[in-house]
Amino acid sequence: MWVVISGPSGVGKSALGAYWSYRVIKDFEHGQVYFDFGRRRRGLDEAVEWCLRSLGVGGERIPLDLDDKIALLRSEARGRRLLFFFDNVADLRKVAELLPASGDSLVLCTSHDDAAELAPDGARAIRLRELEPDDAVEFLRSELGERVDTEPDAARELAALCGNLPIALHVVVGLLSSHPKWRIGRAVRELSDQHRRRSRLTKVFSALDVAVGYLEPGQRELYVLLGCFPGAAFGAGAVAALAGLTDADAEIRLEQLHRTCLVEENDQEQYRFHDLVREHAVEAAGRELDADTRDYALRGLVEWYRRQGAYADRKVTEPSRLRVSDDEVTGENPFTREEALEWLERERTNLIAMVRVAAEHDWHSAVISLCEGPLWALHNQHKHYSETLRAFETAVASARAEQNGVAEARMRSLRSQLLVECGHVDEALDESSRAVEVAERAGHRRVLASALEFHGKALHARGAFAEAIGFFERSRRLNEELGRPRGVALQEYLIGKALCGAGRYGEALAVLEAALEGIAQFPEDRRTPARIRVAAARAHQGLGQHEVAIELLEAAISATRERQASFDLAEPLVLLADALAACGRDGSRECLEEALAIYEQAHSPKADDVRHKLTE
Repeated sequence: MWVVISGPSGVGKSALGAYWSYRVIKDFEHGQVYFDFGRRRRGLDEAVEWCLRSLGVGGERIPLDLDDKIALLRSEARGRRLLFFFDNVADLRKVAELLPASGDSLVLCTSHDDAAELAPDGARAIRLRELEPDDAVEFLRSELGERVDTEPDAARELAALCGNLPIALHVVVGLLSSHPKWRIGRAVRELSDQHRRRSRLTKVFSALDVAVGYLEPGQRELYVLLGCFPGAAFGAGAVAALAGLTDADAEIRLEQLHRTCLVEENDQEQYRFHDLVREHAVEAAGRELDADTRDYALRGLVEWYRRQGAYADRKVTEPSRLRVSDDEVTGENPFTREEALEWLERERTNLIAMVRVAAEHDWHSAVISLCEGPLWALHNQHKHYSETLRAFETAVASARAEQNGVAEARMRSLRSQLLVECGHVDEALDESSRAVEVAERAGHRRVLASALEFHGKALHARGAFAEAIGFFERSRRLNEELGRPRGVALQEYLIGKALCGAGRYGEALAVLEAALEGIAQFPEDRRTPARIRVAAARAHQGLGQHEVAIELLEAAISATRERQASFDLAEPLVLLADALAACGRDGSRECLEEALAIYEQAHSPKADDVRHKLTE
């Protein structure tokens, strides 16, 4: 079933949809998936990916092609009773492609477009109009109390000036609440002075004009500047950077805007505009800000995200890892590791928006820094392949525009890894090969060592283990020459994995032992030692040495549990189950059951292999 609630801005479409879905959610045993299209700010590709993630599909399973994503979504929804709530849809016909095959599910959309013409396609159209005058006055009474009873005629006129639209009524309630000594007739006079030059939607803008006009100068300046903000939601720190304020002053002004109903607060200490208010703010910014002022504000915003992203990156990933942008990070890092990861995930869409803004303004160094810093750090934790790939494509273009061979090689290398993880091995090999060529021309040996490593990874993914080992060996020699023992240890780990892939288990163990000794010099790296032990355990199993493998796997599992990295547990648990079974020891089934739960939660295709093992 497909239901579309349509109507003009501010009429209450989203509110009705939220109220109805809350009332009926108990009838949908598999829950609700909500996505806000933001009236063309977010596209169908992002919507499908969001739905897949909401249904528990891990990032590594999500394909790049939109048609493939839609097919996977329909497959995941089959047999489930789900409520899909798509808010602020701009193109209803595109959303129709997402309709689940299951008749037990329901799709609810809100849109500014009427859906009557989609009735032949199965859509049930509900078109909302403005409130009836009596209902609008009753709403004002519920918020303003006896002030409405004192001036009932003025209240009715005020509602009419607002077009009887709920969002405009909210705004005037905020205006009157912030001026408790005003009579309603005063608000009527203020709104009537706007020449009533627009249609019903314009009446709402007139109400916003008045509300903004009565803001304190600093609040008004901030409101106009927020019309430049390219992301969806904004926190105090970002707003401070945009407006040249302290964080405390930005927070105060945002709270004031919130009290007057001009911004809404979410549950992550951020604020956002209602669609109609955003349109008004964007219009005000276009009218009142010259190009230099706008660019100066945006540059400050981009640089703030670049700086905060650098801090977050250094908490989430190895501080000394290769970074060609070489952003200087001074002072105390404001994040813990957990806070940094939360910030990266919360600000993901804004980080992507900053890459776009920086590219549009030819701020190429900012594009490169944002991609190889916070976006790469986030990718190593949570996968968002489609938009991250696009961002790195932009970063490659920025590096080329700057004729910066070092940055180009690095961006191509990182992009090749994304392509490997997506299963696009041919494209990854092409990208990583070009990275090696560019790095060689640039003459930067550390970047060349990195490019060789990523090309080796792409070859490993192809199954060309001997060729991969050759590139890892070249990278190891360069790291030795550069005096980078951690880089040497990482290449030895990769060589050991490739030797295992080639069935050369004895050679693999010797190299992995050296890798483990080398990485021990870096106690802050808690992930790599466990990964080396897992690779060594696989080699011992290849040699039939299952007791040794058990010892290594138990150590790796213990260390991984301490890091609370649940997905990393699955592979060693499966290997441990095999080793325990080979030795005739108890515990194999328990390991497989835990691994199965992890893979199922991530919707990993490896779950099928574990289920098969459990039935043997």
